[in-house]
Amino acid sequence: MARLTRNIIFAAATAALLAAGIACGNDDGCTGNQSSLPLAGFYSSQEKSAISIDSLTIYGIGMPGDTTIVDTATVAQTYLPLNIANNISVFVFRYDQSELAAYNLSDTLSISYKASPYFHSEDCGAMYVYDVEEYSTTHNLIDSVNIPNRHIDNTDRENIQIYFRTSEAEEDGSAEEEDGTQQ
Repeated sequence: MARLTRNIIFAAATAALLAAGIACGNDDGCTGNQSSLPLAGFYSSQEKSAISIDSLTIYGIGMPGDTTIVDTATVAQTYLPLNIANNISVFVFRYDQSELAAYNLSDTLSISYKASPYFHSEDCGAMYVYDVEEYSTTHNLIDSVNIPNRHIDNTDRENIQIYFRTSEAEEDGSAEEEDGTQQ
């Protein structure tokens, strides 16, 4: 009888632990992105259409380890993590294309914001949300920046639109930027 009782208790405890493990792993009440990371998309300022930038390096200034976000890659979108220890994040966009590397061109995007802790739910836990107050950029190859929704949370959407100066290839196969720099 004692052995049967021990087996029943063991089976009940095992079932309870399995149920708790399944409940903890269930994120039905939580979206896939559990961090508030703004997604930046790249666009042509002339065509107003999405583009990919070749040989782009992006890194943050004043972030832990001066974080490299993109390392000489071709990208159309990237997440730009905001620094919760500060109310401003500064990102450098360095253009490493062979035609531009000799000019050592880069742009800087500065975003100032208010960071607030936010408890989403029991499933998701807590996270920071950001309310963008101001932003500015240099204008070597970046024409303009648009932040259509200044409240950044964990919603999976493009929060930042960066418009780059682009040009169509001329008949001889070369392309020039508006400011006269060859691309």
